[in-house]
Amino acid sequence: MTALPDHPGLGHMPSDLDALRRVVQGLLLHRDWAAAYGIEGDAMRMDEQNLRATADVLTRALELSGEPITVPRQPIDRVLCICRHFTLVHTALLRAQGVPARVRCGFSSYFDPTKWYDHWITERWNGERWVRDDPQIDDLQAKTVNLDFDPHDQPPGRFLTGSEAWIAARAGEVDANLFGIFDMWGLAFISSNVISDFACLNNVELLPWDGWGMMIGPHEPVTDEVADVLDDLATLATSDDFDAIRERYLTDDRLRVPPDITSFINGKPVVVRLAL
Repeated sequence: MTALPDHPGLGHMPSDLDALRRVVQGLLLHRDWAAAYGIEGDAMRMDEQNLRATADVLTRALELSGEPITVPRQPIDRVLCICRHFTLVHTALLRAQGVPARVRCGFSSYFDPTKWYDHWITERWNGERWVRDDPQIDDLQAKTVNLDFDPHDQPPGRFLTGSEAWIAARAGEVDANLFGIFDMWGLAFISSNVISDFACLNNVELLPWDGWGMMIGPHEPVTDEVADVLDDLATLATSDDFDAIRERYLTDDRLRVPPDITSFINGKPVVVRLAL
């Protein structure tokens, strides 16, 4: 998912972390923030949010503007997307420069202090620890939500991975019904983010509305059998034992992404064949 396309428009990428993040922000426009940048109604190219791979996202960006991707686009010429695309492209550009980076699927508390919204961010290795970096948050968004911390080097507890949220909810430390988005809230929604994040740890960073294996619908009950599996999975994911994470992913058909998945596009199930 994070392979870059072979295109002269990629240009020379800056190595400075702030500058690299601005490249991403100059290419992409979050669907739910579009109005804040003056884009509404018929100007919203909603199909772009279904682009899955970095190569497809960047190819579309270069179709919208012939400038190198290091040149910031006007909002109308940015690829319409969601948080997952910001972190996917950000991770891809970091990896291309040799910086260990990974996509994380989970929940943030900084868009609304009363809820934990479905959200995706980057984790990058700074040589000593994994730094949680939200490449979507620019100055406008930081000011709008009154951020009181650095979103690009987040303190603990402002973003929870799917597994961290699951463990906290199962322990009764948080209310599972505060986790989700739109009309989808609760433990079932958290369960899907556990599985999506586990796939991300294995370099398969899919769309939030892609489904496979033991994922359940956001309004379905979580059975004891599913909960037991996810208790074990969440503990493994938070251990950061990559060898064990990789072994579990490769040997458990309930978790491993198959070639054929179901993507819920505009609420309708569509079978998608992946090139894995």
